[in-house]
Amino acid sequence: MSNFSANKSGMSTQHQRRQSMPAPAPISTNVTPTIIATPPSATGTGILGGRFHSRHPMLLHGGPTNRVSAAFESLLSYIPRRRRQIRYPLVLGLALYFFLLYLYFQDATTWTAIAGFKTKNMLFNWDTKRCSYRKDPMLFVKDSSSVLVIWEMNCKLPEMDLIWTPVEAAAAGSSSQKYQLREQPNTALTEINTLDKTHVVYTATISGIPAVNTNITYSIRPPRILSHLTRTHTFAHLPNPPLLKDREIARFGAISDNQCEVRQFFKVLKALTEHHKVDYLIHAGDAVQEYDNLDNWQTDFSSPMSYFKIGQTTPLIYTHGNHDYDALGNYPYTGKRTWHAYTVAGVRFIVLDSNLDRREQDAWLEEELKSEECKKAWFRVVLVHISPYTQYWEKAAWEGKGEKAWGSFIRDRYVPLFQQHNVDLVISGHQHNYMRGQDDNMVYTIIGGAGGQLDEEQVEDYPAWVGGKVKFRHHYILMKITGDRRLIWEAYDADCGSRLDAFVLHSRTEA
Repeated sequence: MSNFSANKSGMSTQHQRRQSMPAPAPISTNVTPTIIATPPSATGTGILGGRFHSRHPMLLHGGPTNRVSAAFESLLSYIPRRRRQIRYPLVLGLALYFFLLYLYFQDATTWTAIAGFKTKNMLFNWDTKRCSYRKDPMLFVKDSSSVLVIWEMNCKLPEMDLIWTPVEAAAAGSSSQKYQLREQPNTALTEINTLDKTHVVYTATISGIPAVNTNITYSIRPPRILSHLTRTHTFAHLPNPPLLKDREIARFGAISDNQCEVRQFFKVLKALTEHHKVDYLIHAGDAVQEYDNLDNWQTDFSSPMSYFKIGQTTPLIYTHGNHDYDALGNYPYTGKRTWHAYTVAGVRFIVLDSNLDRREQDAWLEEELKSEECKKAWFRVVLVHISPYTQYWEKAAWEGKGEKAWGSFIRDRYVPLFQQHNVDLVISGHQHNYMRGQDDNMVYTIIGGAGGQLDEEQVEDYPAWVGGKVKFRHHYILMKITGDRRLIWEAYDADCGSRLDAFVLHSRTEA
């Protein structure tokens, strides 16, 4: 039999089998079919239009259900479809790039410096560093002929001396810029205050400074075996205004309330030091948030000041606020002083303590305002932390916690004395913003913008601020004294550098 016959025989067998199979059951027309809903995003009718591929796994869940996801997917839709598999790493990379770009424009040196402050303090606390300076020297004006020098180490060295020498610049018009010695070196007695094992505070007073405008060079000298710890700096001493009517004779920076926010304080100091050279720095209190917290004094105040070399070469005119108030009066980092006064460059600074509602301060203030030093000064400037007229605060704390009464004695008892004795300017902090007002011939300023969160809730409406200035910005002050008996006041925005306010006072003291 041929192959063709065999194949034909097999085909007939298969045909017989198909005919013997039962017929399929008829389809019932009474059954309701199951319909699977198509997501709107797959049909192009939803919020996202047709931006999802029909096989996208998110379609199993109906696509994104919030605006954030919709915006994210909208951003990704601009990437070609063939590269969708790498779009998530790409977007993360772009996000990281823009974040680093943001840090660059926000000045990455700020973050680096702050990290250094924290790390250094941590290593000191762990007692892992050898004998060295925790806090570099910081200068505080004590009186018209004395300056307090305070520094801290992580070890106790009984043989720690401070040597100082008056020097003067070359004569006017000379091309030489070298300093010339005027006297033999003087030694200042050093006191040691051990707070704990790694906090040893050293205090020395440079006293008997000549009553002439000069420069003072001082050196901290440890035992010879630790000579690498020697520190030498120079600062200006300007007790009297020189007879130079056509130029500035002294510059003062002024800040207050830098507690809580070291990053903003760093920016304030950077702006101040980059744009201006000052002879003195006025601080109206609240340098730290917690007085008893030694870490606050290290990382939030001393380290930023040392970073810009302000404390070592620029004496501070300092008053205590409510956050840096010591009920025991010890003040290891700012000096044991309450109310005091001194003359600098023709300005009589009267420093009051708004934490102490005491009649002793009242009596001292009245005698000071009557003194010849005060009467003969070109300008009389009061420095007190809490303003007589605090206008912006937290309403709940102002009324509910009794903070409205803070410093009320200054307004009730001291302001009449200020007016009676021709005080020219009152500088305060406490309130975290900038304000300037006037009452007769006396100007009031609030400069609490060196770091703390800004106060924008108005709690009072004092007439002294009517027609004045208010700025809700972090800022610093430049105060200049000129030879023609003018006080020039300028307030600057610490973030953008623009000038917020300016005014000029002319001396009311007879020549």
